[in-house]
Amino acid sequence: MNLNYAEFLEIVNKSFLPAYVFYGEERFLIDEAVKKLKNKLLTDGTDIMNLSIIENVDDKNVIDSLETLPFMSDHRLILIKDDEFFKKLNDSTINNIIKHIEDGDTNNCIAFIFGDKIDMRKKLFKTISKVGAIVNFEHLKYEEAVNYVGFFVRKYGKVIKKPVAEYIVKNIGVDLYRLLNEVKKFVSYSNDKEILLDDVKFLISSNISESVFRLVNAIGLKQESTAIYVLNKMIANAENPIGILAMIGRQFRILLKAKYFLKQNLDRKELQLRLGIPYFSINDIIEQSKRFEENDLIDAYELCVKCDRELKLSYDGNVVLESLIRKLCN
Repeated sequence: MNLNYAEFLEIVNKSFLPAYVFYGEERFLIDEAVKKLKNKLLTDGTDIMNLSIIENVDDKNVIDSLETLPFMSDHRLILIKDDEFFKKLNDSTINNIIKHIEDGDTNNCIAFIFGDKIDMRKKLFKTISKVGAIVNFEHLKYEEAVNYVGFFVRKYGKVIKKPVAEYIVKNIGVDLYRLLNEVKKFVSYSNDKEILLDDVKFLISSNISESVFRLVNAIGLKQESTAIYVLNKMIANAENPIGILAMIGRQFRILLKAKYFLKQNLDRKELQLRLGIPYFSINDIIEQSKRFEENDLIDAYELCVKCDRELKLSYDGNVVLESLIRKLCN
């Protein structure tokens, strides 16, 4: 089965499947899906013994996990989080995994977590599509993101009017982890029961999306000093380095998609729907895409992916980001 998040929620409470694949841009919902799967499969009190998380795969740790029996439970959950999965494992190990899935074994349920895209031509994914579930977590549509802002605010015991939630999404974007982090700031700042527009405007006066746009513009013009200045200003505003990188990577993805769709002579409304961005941003995206060649955008995105791995291993994310900006400018 090929599903979206809503469809996954419908099936997860009805039956157990031998394998799942979670991929896409909306990492918050991927983490939520993992929680729901874990809660459904694993018995309270035994989840530590029956959960294996593999972030650096090799033939031994994967096979050992498949051969381990559940402890005082009917099920185990094996989470595999490694985008280089296919590069690190030999064909024999991958064939063993495929056989395990084809046998329909739910004693050891496997959930693979990948990045934004997967190659559906691979035999593993074709097998899971037949007997398991492949779930694509795309960025939410504008209205869906607005609804989640309301949900996050209510979760912290506050209320927010829809125009205020819309203002937040227009300025922050539709990434749920970013929206959640901003909501936490608003809740901490506000002394009232209601999150007010004036408070929101004050707290996001240094518009993050605009800062990322200016940063990418400077990169396109090879203005290294300007790009570094904008980056340092964002860091000074206590923006998380991983969050900054996610926004930069997202901007390059949007520009690459825009270049592709513009070749097809789509009108602005259709382009907005394909890119999943607010209509008022279309002209800016079109103009910015002209500053880059297609190969430059591909190289820039690949550098962002590499930087993401470096950030997770580094004690100083600011230095890693500055190094990335210098590489992109040169």
